[in-house]
Amino acid sequence: MSKKKWLLIAAIAVTVIAVGFLITFQVIRHSQRKPINSSVTLESGSEDETEETEKETDAVEETGPSYPVVELDVPPIEVQNTNVRMEAEDAVFSGLLIVENIRTGYSGQGYLAGFEANPGDLVQATYAIEAAQHYDITISVCADTVVTNALLLNGERLGEFTIEESGHFVRVTFSGVYLPKGEVTLSIEELDGHFALDYFEITDFKEMYQMEYRDSYELCNKNASENAKKLMEYMSMHYGAKMLTGQYAANDTNTESDLIFRLTGKIPAIRFGDLEGYTQNSTAAKSNAIAACESWAERGGIVGLMWHWDAPTGVSSVYSKDTDFSLIDALTDKDLALLDQEEIDELYDEGGITEECYTILRDIDSVSAELKVLAEKDIPVLWRPLHEASGDWFWWGSDGSNAYRWLWELLYTRMTEYHELNNLIWVWNGQSADYLVDENMYDIASLDIYLPEETAYSSRYEQFVLLSRMTGGEKMLALSETSSIPNMNDMFRDNCIWSFFGLWYGEYLIGEDGEYSEKYTTADDMVALYNSEAVLTLGDTAAYFLDGEEPEELQKPTAMATEEMTEESSETTETQS
Repeated sequence: MSKKKWLLIAAIAVTVIAVGFLITFQVIRHSQRKPINSSVTLESGSEDETEETEKETDAVEETGPSYPVVELDVPPIEVQNTNVRMEAEDAVFSGLLIVENIRTGYSGQGYLAGFEANPGDLVQATYAIEAAQHYDITISVCADTVVTNALLLNGERLGEFTIEESGHFVRVTFSGVYLPKGEVTLSIEELDGHFALDYFEITDFKEMYQMEYRDSYELCNKNASENAKKLMEYMSMHYGAKMLTGQYAANDTNTESDLIFRLTGKIPAIRFGDLEGYTQNSTAAKSNAIAACESWAERGGIVGLMWHWDAPTGVSSVYSKDTDFSLIDALTDKDLALLDQEEIDELYDEGGITEECYTILRDIDSVSAELKVLAEKDIPVLWRPLHEASGDWFWWGSDGSNAYRWLWELLYTRMTEYHELNNLIWVWNGQSADYLVDENMYDIASLDIYLPEETAYSSRYEQFVLLSRMTGGEKMLALSETSSIPNMNDMFRDNCIWSFFGLWYGEYLIGEDGEYSEKYTTADDMVALYNSEAVLTLGDTAAYFLDGEEPEELQKPTAMATEEMTEESSETTETQS
């Protein structure tokens, strides 16, 4: 599975670890799976089946449990200008730490030195927080060699930070941290040590209060099908008010969604599948993914598809390390997107395009023919090709952003204009500003975020803010792949409400015994999310798309009237993980 990274330091040579616009940790998602052999038993909140549960049980032989609706519990936000600093020499410190003034560029009367990872070293700065809101937490640090240490908030690790060997003081900011009213303590956990500390600082962070969720997001394809427009309309009306639930399927069955139903009494609204194996050079077994999509749509569910595109020639693999296929060798300035097969064959025979280019076109046409089955039935698809491109582990991203953007434009134009796949809603998942494609060639921007099993998923607000900045606030944002489920209360508290999430399969949901696994998400948390008042499940989408029921009137967050951020705070780096 993918390794994710993000580096964003404003005008300073500071590398920040444990943050990320990209996925911060390496995980393996293609784990072995076993069939479910029994249901998970949980104590139900009510013996009466809800109307939605009754609708959802039609496709499942077992009867799921029924739980009461879980209401959001979101603390009120008190927006207040804040800018407090505590010099390190004025903080509480002990051990072998000492105050020095040998270096230049410090503030106050000096700085704290002696951080050599000695047992007993301690530095603490305690603040009285007057308003429950979001803050930037900044430290000013200096090192003569590359070192990594960690900042603690109330004894819990807020995140790691790496200092380059700059020899001068630089600011490292953990941005958008929610702090309740009351006393908080900042301290340092020495991992490498070997640095100096000038000050701690807390300032208000208001950007997330300025997030807006429009009532309408138009599709880029002006010839979009009626059902594609209807789905986008449905997603738009809920964006910012409710989140669509989603689950990846390991194969053609609905093993994962059935397990979720037996656990929570609800079924995910979106079923995500994969078109790996649908091209000529692929050695992966061809699944019945298209038929599974048809069945899901018939139940009133939303269809999502990705494409693990095995290299068109050479070793059949999606991974750049395993194949010698080079996207660079396929590049051409010729306009290929609208050529028919005879024209492409002639161009290739004359040496006008390379084998790599020819086989890319062949693969696009092969997959388009499969998607045409859904298009002819006007089954809309959340279509997410060329995912995680900036990570360089997949061949479509490893040759750089220019090659990737060329491929995206070719894929989008050929599928949309030549094959007239007007049922596709395009989800861009490039994971980096360098890989951002033309805004007229994608509809939704998404991230894949995996975290270690012991890490709370929370809202992932830091990535939400950065993705919103990247897309200019003009696109709907989504969590296209997750290792665990987001925390609903945190999402609404942070005003970072993803349109949908997609939980990966395997160990992220199912244990080796085929039962529900609490490795990444506890059963209680899963039940709470699927029964939350702020999510949409299959019962909701079926009521709308099959039964024609109109959704309830929704209240979306509105941007708060806050003062403009100062130049300094807008340039700091989001480093919370």
